[in-house]
Amino acid sequence: MFDFDVAVLGAGTAGLVSAFVADSLGARVALIERDKVGGECLWRGCVPSKTLLRSAKVWELVKRSEEFGVHVEKPRLVWSAIRLRLADVRDEIRKGEREQLAKSGIEQIAGDARFIDAHTLEIQSKGETRRVRARKFILATGSSPVTPDIEGLKETEFLNYEALFERPNLPKSLVFIGGGPLGCEMAQAFGRFGTRVVVLQRGPQLVPHEEPEIAEHLLKILRAENLEIHLNVHVSRVEKVGERKRVHFEVDGQTQFVEAGEIMLAAGKKPRFEGLNLETAGVKTGEAGIETDERMRTSAPHIWACGDCTGQQRFTHAAEHAGKVAGANAVLPIGLKVNWETLNWVTFTDPEIAHIGLSRDEAKAAWGEIETYRADFKTLDRAIIEGEAGGFALVFTTKSGRVLGAQIIGPSAGEIAPTVVAAARDGALIQEWAETMFAYPTLGEILHRAGTQAYQAQLDSKVLQAGLKLWHKLEPKLG
Repeated sequence: MFDFDVAVLGAGTAGLVSAFVADSLGARVALIERDKVGGECLWRGCVPSKTLLRSAKVWELVKRSEEFGVHVEKPRLVWSAIRLRLADVRDEIRKGEREQLAKSGIEQIAGDARFIDAHTLEIQSKGETRRVRARKFILATGSSPVTPDIEGLKETEFLNYEALFERPNLPKSLVFIGGGPLGCEMAQAFGRFGTRVVVLQRGPQLVPHEEPEIAEHLLKILRAENLEIHLNVHVSRVEKVGERKRVHFEVDGQTQFVEAGEIMLAAGKKPRFEGLNLETAGVKTGEAGIETDERMRTSAPHIWACGDCTGQQRFTHAAEHAGKVAGANAVLPIGLKVNWETLNWVTFTDPEIAHIGLSRDEAKAAWGEIETYRADFKTLDRAIIEGEAGGFALVFTTKSGRVLGAQIIGPSAGEIAPTVVAAARDGALIQEWAETMFAYPTLGEILHRAGTQAYQAQLDSKVLQAGLKLWHKLEPKLG
């Protein structure tokens, strides 16, 4: 006998979505969580970071207010008020999740779970033990921060994102080890709040999954905001010097150090599934995470996995997509598959960076010769009006114009991205953007500019020009 049709381990985005899908299809569902419902996104990732970014953006606009003809006397930044707003935002989002769970038939179980056989979990909670048997399982246990192997780091206190968001006082100085998306976002936010910020990035560019010119544009902006940024860094050791922390590092063979009040680790994440006893259930894992097929099924035919624990596409929207697939497949024999062809993400620095579909190198590898079209925000009246005229869009297409991917750095890049996603999904031609009416004045016109370039290139082709010349010669005779 089974207690449940489906037991879901983890109540972050992937777990919640898969549980709701399974419940909506009539399954008896258990949702097991050892920490807080809502997962990393709500407590340590997207929600708190983007809330702080919003406050940082408003504060930056206050400082720039005279550019817009607005004089503000003695503005103040109040960290305690920012933290209070963060708590309110979390509560509002959490309220929606609680209401949805209450309306469902899902049974929530708190505690640490591990498999004791292929269909049985043992759950420990507050000194008590409970056993749960389920016909099928969905693993959605998320990820945890990577702690680099740096001499002295473990002996020196350092911050992770949860600790950073919960600090009662605004730090006076921060060293970020890592310059990926979230590291750059928080470095910029705290720099705008008045914290002295240093970023130590291991590779040759910030945000390493973006095109070099995109990363270079961001680097110039952050340095213009007085962030100290070092690239190609090897961090060798960390030590505590009085009340401060000293980070020793090498760049091009030269040894340097920086000191700050706090060290912030932004070195990435790793899948979290330790303690689950997965081998007992027949689930294989690898360096990347829990292994699954494109239907999110693991090596155990009655167990699926989704979200960060699989190591696949560590984004909240990707976890939602995979959670829908896992939840449906665990209940019905329909064989849904994940589709990452038009995967997109946004880095919420100011300006934002949107990445849609294939990069330039990926497009070349898949299609051979490609075309790249660049359009600059400085050509848009709306960007000039907003005082946000920096940045540009890169669109990658086949020789005939089929949209393969794009990267955009500029104001509201994330809001422009869905138009590119739809075009790439549908196999649309970039020239269609030139033929599409975009409202004026909008930032979305950046895609119209890119499309017009492609359209003009067609008009300038030798074959078309020869045809036009012939037409103009024949037109009087035809008339």
